[in-house]
Amino acid sequence: MSDRSARLLLPRPGAGTTRRFVLLAGVFTAGSLAMLSDLLLLVTDPLNTSGGCALAAGADPDHTSLANYLPLSVPAYRRCVDTHLGPWKLLGLPLLGTVGVLALAVLVHLLIPRWKQHRTQAVPLDQAELTEWLTALATRCGLPRTPAFVVDRAAPFSANAVALGRFGRYSLRLDLGLVTLYRTDRRAFEATLLHEYAHLRNRDVDLTYLTIALWRVFLVCVVLPFVVAVGWELLPAVLAPTFHSPPPAPLARDLALAAAMVLLMQLTTAELLRAREIHADLDAVAHGADPGYWTRQQRRRTAERRRGPVAAAGRAVRALLRTHPSWEARVAALADAAAPVAVRPPQLVLTGVSVAVLGYLLTFTPGLNTYLPTWLGNPGVWPAAVLAAVVAAGAVRRSVVHAPPGAARPSGVRAGLWFGAGHLLGELVCSQFLGLDWAPRFPEALLLLLPVLVPAAVLWWTAGCAALSAGLRPGLRRSAAGVATVSVAAAAFAWWYGWWQAAGTSFAAGMPYSSATALSFLNAGFEPSQQLSPSPTSDVIANLTLIVVLLALFRWTVWLTVALWLVPLVIPLLGGVRARAAGVLPGLLCGAAVGAGVLALTHRAQVWIWRDEQPLVPALTVYTGWIFVLLLCGAVLAAAAGALMGRGSGAAAAVGAGTATAVGLTVLLAVNATDGCVPALETVRASCGFPAGNGRQLLTFFLPQFLAVAGMASIVAALPFAAAARLRRRAPFAPPCPAAELSPKYRVVHRICGAVGCLALLGLGLVGYTTPGGAGSGPVGSGPDPTVTALQRRPVDSLTAGLQVWAWGYFGGRSIMQQYEHALAAADRSVGPDGNVDAAALRNACTDLLDAADRADAYFPVPVASEQAAWTAALANTRTQARHCLDAPPPAGPAETDRFFTALDPQPDPVAAIIDHLLSLSGPTQKLLLP
Repeated sequence: MSDRSARLLLPRPGAGTTRRFVLLAGVFTAGSLAMLSDLLLLVTDPLNTSGGCALAAGADPDHTSLANYLPLSVPAYRRCVDTHLGPWKLLGLPLLGTVGVLALAVLVHLLIPRWKQHRTQAVPLDQAELTEWLTALATRCGLPRTPAFVVDRAAPFSANAVALGRFGRYSLRLDLGLVTLYRTDRRAFEATLLHEYAHLRNRDVDLTYLTIALWRVFLVCVVLPFVVAVGWELLPAVLAPTFHSPPPAPLARDLALAAAMVLLMQLTTAELLRAREIHADLDAVAHGADPGYWTRQQRRRTAERRRGPVAAAGRAVRALLRTHPSWEARVAALADAAAPVAVRPPQLVLTGVSVAVLGYLLTFTPGLNTYLPTWLGNPGVWPAAVLAAVVAAGAVRRSVVHAPPGAARPSGVRAGLWFGAGHLLGELVCSQFLGLDWAPRFPEALLLLLPVLVPAAVLWWTAGCAALSAGLRPGLRRSAAGVATVSVAAAAFAWWYGWWQAAGTSFAAGMPYSSATALSFLNAGFEPSQQLSPSPTSDVIANLTLIVVLLALFRWTVWLTVALWLVPLVIPLLGGVRARAAGVLPGLLCGAAVGAGVLALTHRAQVWIWRDEQPLVPALTVYTGWIFVLLLCGAVLAAAAGALMGRGSGAAAAVGAGTATAVGLTVLLAVNATDGCVPALETVRASCGFPAGNGRQLLTFFLPQFLAVAGMASIVAALPFAAAARLRRRAPFAPPCPAAELSPKYRVVHRICGAVGCLALLGLGLVGYTTPGGAGSGPVGSGPDPTVTALQRRPVDSLTAGLQVWAWGYFGGRSIMQQYEHALAAADRSVGPDGNVDAAALRNACTDLLDAADRADAYFPVPVASEQAAWTAALANTRTQARHCLDAPPPAGPAETDRFFTALDPQPDPVAAIIDHLLSLSGPTQKLLLP
């Protein structure tokens, strides 16, 4: 089989345009929904009620990170918005507007072929011989239906052809100058027609029209009104600012984001249309077109163009904006055997920018956090992650699996870095880490390297797993390996996007907490005698603990780590490929070293606790911290060694990290389970037995957090070693060895060892996920921990605190406290002048008190932490006494009545003190809000 015909066997979903179109449609939908939501706020929320409910929830208008907007996803916020605005009003109208814009784009897509046909002087082709030849060529190319042929008589000197129409009703318009080539230059004529037939066979004509329609409708109906509205709001905020004026920096960044969206949509549209032309050229040559036609066109255009650096720079810029590739690019693609599956840097950069912008827009769309189910978490995380996996990870996997025979398989490092660069560019465009500032802070801004490294590491791992699955026979097993690889990549992207928006942006904007705060977080819940005292060691452990907790925000990250290590081990077990020992050997060596270190540290902890008689909890905390560092360093070293020995393979790095961790954790769990059996390794128990109490600290805190962090941390840390290995050796990415080279005995041993390793990793994941008190929070562990979220909150000034208190009272807090006070007064009135108690009136008052307590529990907490603590204590006491009032008979006699009312309404009244303090805080704010 020739190389040209072999290309026909490659998968061509949409001829390389389907994934790009899905990405473009996602950006269009997210951008339309977000911008229309802001535009329609004048109709849906003219008084900014949603902003008032956000203030009541504790949101800080001077801080724009995701942690500040997490209160907006609680049920109390939705009830506040529904009560004061109406159900779904905040999001319903923008959703209808987005659907309307999509419908308009579809309508424009249907009208474009008519417009193209009517603006020319096209008539049906009336040459029987030519029509018969074109029909035979269409049959040879495998077109299911022959298009109609028309001739444009207004183009006598042009030799082009264009495929027009809609699905099932296509036509081919030939320029009059092209018809003359049928007799003068049949090879050029055939090449042109085969190129257009390729568009019809690839079914990208409709995608082209829909792409153009989306871009034009988005520009005219969404971006232009949004720019006008934001500019109208920005001008007075800059020229004549008042107390009610919005901060100018976010508005200016909204304009910059709109400009970036226009450029992004234009570049993505142009790149999509260029890709369809490249694939049509490849398809045409594969069906017999003369490649010399493209070479002759290149030479002619090269001779006509101007030379010089300025002209070259202009051509480079125009090449990014043009919808057709240059002849040089087309000739180069025809000469490159990997062109059908090659991943180009522009595609990866645009994908990185698009997913970052899409995630940002969906995350901060007004109302989207409010009305989506809470188990979905951040609404922008999974759509961005799935698109990144399908478009970027899918393209990288395809380029590795379908690489031409004998060619070097891509390692994914370069593709990952291009994708990461696009992600960083998208973050700079969104600027969510800036808050209300104009520029980033240093050195925290160095964390912006993470948006480059982490996505690059995911694609590097994807390429490594794809290289393993390339040795499998085409069919169900290879497809299953591909689905598993891309799915795990999507989960890795979801973890990254979720963590970056929830915590990473806060770190990049400036350290959100101090060492003292981290130490207080670590000491929370322990007696003073069992707490860590301030010292350099305790500060390091406290900061490390809090960073780990922040990285392990989601409970399912435990399974992500297991999957990252498990997939490269499982793929070779599917048959047809041998797993290389590049990752296993360093994993075993590093795991043995970690095991020895665990034994040494355990003995050291035994000395601290039993001989030096140090406090138990601080000693165990230091011991756990050092164990964590030891295991993580072992995983990172094994991953780096696996990457070096595996010639830059991400799969080898993952296998090395997983092997080292499995060995080290096995030793650690064995030591923990046999605590007290070996005198030199005693920590909590002095005799044999399963650990309990403090001895289970390892299982209740350490293991889940470690498993939630170690997978991505080891792969990201090993990425530079992979790049160094590729640069140093410059060797082809080693293809997997076929199973026929292995003896039956070796294959059995190999599969048994692989199965044991897989079972060990699954067991560790099951223990880490099911251990109570582990990573993540909430009923399903899908959201950030409330304690961690509280640590990220920055202190607010007196004006903002007054606004929060005023909003809290205005949107429901004042009503709750009034009901509470009125119910207490009604309870007091139930006692008559003679000292007798009206049982019915007292029961009604106690019922009202319970109702007030229930309303308070369902409402926002008091924005002032100290007052919220007092309010919670008062409500707890009231609830207890009110239930006693309803369950027991009314008090009889002066003494019993006195005791009951003293317990029900203690003096001095704590709620009255809370109200007085809140009024003093909100007083200056009310003077500004009210005339």
